[in-house]
Amino acid sequence: MEKRHWRCFVCNDIHHGVAPPGLCPTCKVPNAYVEVSAAEARRIVGGGADTSLAPDEFRTALERFAAGNEFRLNPDRERVDLLLRGVFENERRYGLKFCPCRVRTKDWEEDLRIVCPCNFTVHETYQGAPGGACWCGLFVRRT
Repeated sequence: MEKRHWRCFVCNDIHHGVAPPGLCPTCKVPNAYVEVSAAEARRIVGGGADTSLAPDEFRTALERFAAGNEFRLNPDRERVDLLLRGVFENERRYGLKFCPCRVRTKDWEEDLRIVCPCNFTVHETYQGAPGGACWCGLFVRRT
């Protein structure tokens, strides 16, 4: 099996292996890892860039990420396509896949909190709203 790069969507811990840890060793959140490109992993840990996951590969990585959690990728494919275009435009402009619905602060540590997928499960749009969704609606609670 081929080793891949994984990022904890809560604390941005980077893991390199054939599978992500079931429990993040840094923040102790279960099932919190999403697959990222080697370039994204290097940028987060401060080591430069080279290639990125293609949009279809990123969509597949997000679907695999959601499979082990209480949420899923929004079934509205048109909305997801629009949001992913925003994510990739942010990566083109700023070097990381920042959420398309949130504004960067230009503070590196603060902005790492809004790399897609962000830690949306703690926000009121997910916890308090009927149906629960992340800020932009990329992820929705399973029904």
